[in-house]
Amino acid sequence: MVFGICLCGGLNHVPKMPAPSSHSLRIHSLTWRKEGVRQQLELGRFLRSRYEAFLSPEYRREEVYVRSTDFDRTLESAQANLAGLFPEAGPGRPEAAWRPIPVHTVPVTEDKLLRFPTRSCPRYHELLREATEAPEYQTALEGWTDFLAHLENCTGLSLVGEPLRRAWKVLDTLMCQRAHGLPLPSWASPDVLQTLAQISALDIGAHVGPPRAAEKAQLTGGILLDAILANFSRVQRLGLPLKMVMYSAGALGLYDGRTPPYAACLGFEFRRSLGDLNEDDDEDAGNVTVSLFYRNDSTGRPLSLSLPGCPAPCPLGRFRQLTAPARPPAHGVPCHGTHEPATPTATVVPLLAGAVAMLAALCVGLGLLAWRPGCLRAWGDPV
Repeated sequence: MVFGICLCGGLNHVPKMPAPSSHSLRIHSLTWRKEGVRQQLELGRFLRSRYEAFLSPEYRREEVYVRSTDFDRTLESAQANLAGLFPEAGPGRPEAAWRPIPVHTVPVTEDKLLRFPTRSCPRYHELLREATEAPEYQTALEGWTDFLAHLENCTGLSLVGEPLRRAWKVLDTLMCQRAHGLPLPSWASPDVLQTLAQISALDIGAHVGPPRAAEKAQLTGGILLDAILANFSRVQRLGLPLKMVMYSAGALGLYDGRTPPYAACLGFEFRRSLGDLNEDDDEDAGNVTVSLFYRNDSTGRPLSLSLPGCPAPCPLGRFRQLTAPARPPAHGVPCHGTHEPATPTATVVPLLAGAVAMLAALCVGLGLLAWRPGCLRAWGDPV
């Protein structure tokens, strides 16, 4: 393997619903934080075992670069994962042997890679409005009015007539409690959880799915995908000794119609055929391939994924061709408002709207890439 990327879920967070008391909230917050750290440690150890022969035994700054959004939870996610990936950064090490690993960040207002411009993008809001004003969306919403009114009484939150993301936050809180073995409220029956999951799926689908799923992807996760491919090409062209970049960011993840669990991980692995020294036509000749895996359960093996029309491992040239509709055009992210008619959608877009555009809907923890810190400033935006 010559290059790898993993996009992984971050630490659990403190629920948004009212807690019985501030003391209870503090206790539960410590419980969730401890469990989230354990999950990230375990994920880091999984990455170490998977790439034992690929990574150096200890951290080397010329091989690893870590990038996080500027939030406490994502910074902690990166640090906890690194403690599992590199033993010298792990807990319990003697003081003389312990080594902290740097995690880089930029202010939220300057982050153009891991913070997608959905809030400040007029075109994205046009696309979202088109989806939420569709008859099927409105019909489903009307059918849940009584349910949301009942949920308001149970949670103390305003839900009727509000964005469905508020209902998703209720589900997210309940998932967090259940993941840590904490009792659910008496009103949180299986039927309630199932309905919340349906509401969440509708809301997420509006953000990343049809209509115009490809264009939505261009404005969200397609930005990161485009950077991943561009950076791989740079690494190969410059012959850098780079093996890993770790991305830690809120609002990234993987979507297949179900909310992913905490510390889920989507991996991209780049490989070149041995014995082929001609790098000029590697992509066109199929000598470089891309494989994807999805790890959503720490007790089982990761799932192998493939793009429609390109069984794994997919030749890189073909991968670029298939993902082109979901990546921003060469002139940049098309955020200006427009009323252009819808264009045909490629068959790969539904997967890309899930595995890439949903990088903007949940939690990415860490990405795995090849980098050298000294080259980062010279390379520009994709980092």
